[in-house]
Amino acid sequence: MTVLDVLKDHYGLTGVDVFPLGGELDENSVVRLDDGSRVVVKVSPPRADVARIRWQHELMRLADAGGVRVPRVRAALDGESLVVTGRRAVTVQSWLDGPTLSELDSHAPELLEELGATAARLVGALKDAPKPPDSPPSHWDVLRAAEAMTDDAVDDHVWRIVARYSQALERHGSALPQAVVHQDFNDFNVLARREPDGRHHVHAVLDFGDALHTARVGELAVAVAYAMLRKADPLAAAAAVVRGYTAESALEDAELSVLFLMAAARLCVNAVTWTRRATAYGDERMRHTRPAIAALAATPPELAEAVLREAAGRPATVWTAPAAGAPPKLPAGVSWGRHLEPRSPVRRTTAGGEAATLRLGLVLESPEPFTVYSPFDAVVVRGEPATVLLRHDRPEPFWSRWTGVTTPHRDGDPIAAGAPIGRAGAAVRVALFRSAETAALAPGLVPASQAAAWASVSPDPAEFLGLPAAPRGETWDVERVVTSRSVHFARSQRSYYRRPMNLVGGRGNWLHDDRGRAYLDAINNVSHVGHANPRVVAAATAQLRKLNTNSRFVYPGIAEYAERLTATLPEPLRVAFFVCSGSEANDLAVRMARQVTGRRDVLVVDGAYHGNTSVLTGLSPNRYKGPGGTGPDPSTHEVEQPDRYRGRHGYGDPAAGRAYAADVRRQADRHPPAAFIAESAMGTAGSVFYPDGYLAEAFAAVRAAGGLCICDEVQVGFGRFGDVFWGFESQGVVPDIVTMGKPIGNGHPLAAVVTTREIADEFDTGMKYFNTFGGNPVSCAIGLAVLDEIAEQGLQRHAAETGRHFKDVLDALAGRHELIGDVRGHGMYLGVELVRDRVTKEPAGAEALHVSELMKDEGVLVYPTGATGSVLKIKPPLTFTTEDADLFGATLDEVLGRAW
Repeated sequence: MTVLDVLKDHYGLTGVDVFPLGGELDENSVVRLDDGSRVVVKVSPPRADVARIRWQHELMRLADAGGVRVPRVRAALDGESLVVTGRRAVTVQSWLDGPTLSELDSHAPELLEELGATAARLVGALKDAPKPPDSPPSHWDVLRAAEAMTDDAVDDHVWRIVARYSQALERHGSALPQAVVHQDFNDFNVLARREPDGRHHVHAVLDFGDALHTARVGELAVAVAYAMLRKADPLAAAAAVVRGYTAESALEDAELSVLFLMAAARLCVNAVTWTRRATAYGDERMRHTRPAIAALAATPPELAEAVLREAAGRPATVWTAPAAGAPPKLPAGVSWGRHLEPRSPVRRTTAGGEAATLRLGLVLESPEPFTVYSPFDAVVVRGEPATVLLRHDRPEPFWSRWTGVTTPHRDGDPIAAGAPIGRAGAAVRVALFRSAETAALAPGLVPASQAAAWASVSPDPAEFLGLPAAPRGETWDVERVVTSRSVHFARSQRSYYRRPMNLVGGRGNWLHDDRGRAYLDAINNVSHVGHANPRVVAAATAQLRKLNTNSRFVYPGIAEYAERLTATLPEPLRVAFFVCSGSEANDLAVRMARQVTGRRDVLVVDGAYHGNTSVLTGLSPNRYKGPGGTGPDPSTHEVEQPDRYRGRHGYGDPAAGRAYAADVRRQADRHPPAAFIAESAMGTAGSVFYPDGYLAEAFAAVRAAGGLCICDEVQVGFGRFGDVFWGFESQGVVPDIVTMGKPIGNGHPLAAVVTTREIADEFDTGMKYFNTFGGNPVSCAIGLAVLDEIAEQGLQRHAAETGRHFKDVLDALAGRHELIGDVRGHGMYLGVELVRDRVTKEPAGAEALHVSELMKDEGVLVYPTGATGSVLKIKPPLTFTTEDADLFGATLDEVLGRAW
């Protein structure tokens, strides 16, 4: 009898097509019915254990009732959950859409946390499940892993893991809670589904065929095991699953003690089983399993336990090293670097594994070679070239590892406290361990995410060496900083990223955090000539040593800077007002226009942002039309945004500039303005660049109505466009007032307004204008240094050349990734707009935020902007190179290629 016959005769269903799905024991297929729906048909092997299959159906019912989505068993015409035909049992289940986790080429930490949470909910749903009917023991049982190790399919890595696991079970097995569990929570049995936020989420759990009564933690162990496959950092993946699980359900101490080794042993059972069966499926499975097993075998078990305990909110107790037993003998002039301090910053990646950035151990450095001495009685365990491992038996056994030391001693030799170990070159690194196994496996550098775990198994050796211990006060790590911000900052003062980094330094185009992780900065147009630019730093430092005061005093710097700055602008823009921020500059510019014209009305471009003062919030559609906005000031009048991607006049319209400017003319005629204020390219609106002729037509209309024209250069000024120094020059116009900020001081709070002598004189009605800090001597010294750096390093030309290359890189990505709807840019100011559909142009705001988070995790900084948050804004320092652009492109390509 065929599957279609069974469906018709026993279920009253008419099947149209049958598609085999495969299976380890069952013959599974998906059948399309005549109404277009689909069902899954599972046919058991001959002589099926009907009682066990019915028990599995009960587990599925309990799981469904407990909030875990599973296939629903369809009753046959006689009301039974299965049909027996020809000694085989047939079950019909609902079809659930979505890829399995095995089909996704990557798993975000959030997805793995959901996997853990789902495992916990499943355990909870099955807590009152009946025990299974009697059945033969299964080697898939997490408590019986050793029984599968019976032939030459077992290699050294497998033996090592299973031996460690057997020892762990001897110590903790009797304390493990027992329960009915799914027991096969692997990546082929968990479905995902992409949700409206653009990310995959856990959708459903399949296949209860291996369910049994065993250790409760087995459910989590199996989930952890398969989550570690195909991962450059298996422990990070395991920790994410554990975080999700323990957010729903607590783990007992014994469960945490065996969890890592149980998960690793499960993979070993998988490897041995499928190697023995020698099937194509097994060969494909082993392509990922064997490398994972090798990595896990090289992982110190106590480190793994510490990592998972931390993830569970139950961090391991930190072992404190004993203080020096013999007086320290260190040469004069020796210096030392602290245990678990970062070395030179390294770019963090998740695709290749998190970079190891922290030194494991304390480093002693001396200008000359020196002798090192043992602080305690010791026995040489291993005396390899340049590394000596010692065992100390008091007050309890522990091991010290001396890297960079050559010793005359042989293995087994005793060394008395205070006696020499050997000679070191310029540096020696000393690390302590409480197990020989960890001492043998521990690397010299470790990832920052494992710092707390390593601290618990390898303590600070300072006191062991007779050196001062590291300060034990609270450090300003990222958790403390974020917590403090939440207490002392308003919620409106938001920071970048869901999982922010804790920045402590920068140089050139790179920033780095407190754990030695480096980030390519593609977002910071504030650091216009590069982070910590030496010329700018030197100018600020030198001026601070001489003079800093307010601008009502007379000093050379402010005059020289005003002369140099205005010389970059076309005539008649020659009068400068110095302030401290772009917001102050725009506020002053609007005040000038209103006072000079005697009018209040201002024209603004829809979507624009000009600053955060009360006046400018009312002139910034990006704010007053956004979340929490209360609408425009009555004197504000919007003109149509000249967006050639989303607007009425697209890239193919040669008259788009004039067509969009027609709305400026209409508004100017209806509301004779004091001013029309426009960014030279729209930044916060989503990197919108005006069509040719737009500003020329708009300015003519405004001036004809008696208004002034203000260009906001806060985002794009100072050569960023490459072909021109000021953005407005690309439109062939000269404004009446120009405002500038952000890049003007390379991060120093400096900004300016420049206008004509005529307007400046009309602004002077007798009321003094004064800004205490605007144009102070230090600010002017910095401003001059920025101008010098731009000119002498040829950064404007560099911006043009690198910008062209960068846009080519991004255009190539648009040809490969449907998520990219538009790439636009001018020089070193670019935008990549993400859309869910290229035809409808539905904004992909959630996806843009997620892409930015993933890029940050890969060590590249970018962030969304625009009204829908769907445009990746790209505005790096002008020192950005073509190599940096290639790295950005390669990283974005990899991130967009993932199935997140």
